[in-house]
Amino acid sequence: MVAVLVSYPENCTGCRFCEMICSLYHEGAVNTKKARLRVQKPDIMNDIPLVCTQCITCGDRCCIDSCPEDAISVVDGVVTIDGGLCTACGNCKKACPYGVIWIDKTAHKCDLCGGDPMCVKFCPSGALRFEEADKDSYASLLTAWRDD
Repeated sequence: MVAVLVSYPENCTGCRFCEMICSLYHEGAVNTKKARLRVQKPDIMNDIPLVCTQCITCGDRCCIDSCPEDAISVVDGVVTIDGGLCTACGNCKKACPYGVIWIDKTAHKCDLCGGDPMCVKFCPSGALRFEEADKDSYASLLTAWRDD
């Protein structure tokens, strides 16, 4: 079974360590705007960590299908951007319902830190976990990918 990054909003304190460590790990500086996940605060009581690695929740392959250069694909169960093909057109950013893709010279999104997500390691409250995918959800995802 494939491991996925799962958010547990009920545990999130809104500390944003996940965003900080993500940008530090990938960009070499703490800059939450360059993190590959987002903590949304829909109201004063709730914080929701949002991340997308499998395009599983929206039920569509929104960023994959929006890319005119075929720079986004599924590699080893993870939606991945090929920086060599990406033209930074921004279509994937517009298509992502979670707002977790950002653009500079190329598009960036969560890559699971090579299989050892730093956001999970540094989350002090257990709001993010890297765990086996729910069997039914993962079966739906595989069906969607095979329709490619």
